[in-house]
Amino acid sequence: MEQWFQNTRGLVIVVLAVVTGAVLLAIEPGDGFPSGTAVSSDGGTTVTTTVTTAPQSTTTTAPAHPTLQEGSTGADVTVLQQRLNALGYNVGAPDGTFGSGTKAQVVAFQTAKGITPADGVVNAATWSALLATPSSSPSTTTTTTKP
Repeated sequence: MEQWFQNTRGLVIVVLAVVTGAVLLAIEPGDGFPSGTAVSSDGGTTVTTTVTTAPQSTTTTAPAHPTLQEGSTGADVTVLQQRLNALGYNVGAPDGTFGSGTKAQVVAFQTAKGITPADGVVNAATWSALLATPSSSPSTTTTTTKP
């Protein structure tokens, strides 16, 4: 029985060592965990920790919008029409069809924003201006003054 216990204990130690090794391999360097181990001449263990931190970069991309013009249809045209309406350029009920009424309001918007040519074609410059312009929809502002 004692022989079986010693053999089993050795097996448990080997399994734990393998699991520990797998966990340490799964942890990327730079997570604050030891990345190297050395055994000193007196038999002790020295842990060398190397932490590398890279600066975090954030990339923000605006959703891509296709170039639209009279005759275009679809969800992007509906978004355009909703945005024009919100900015006070009345195109009527958004229906997803870029017709002459939508074109006239796009030309008016482009002219007001100094976008040239003001041709009614919604390109990247027009989309940027449309999305950068705050809408004229109602907002609530609370001002508190002390007596």
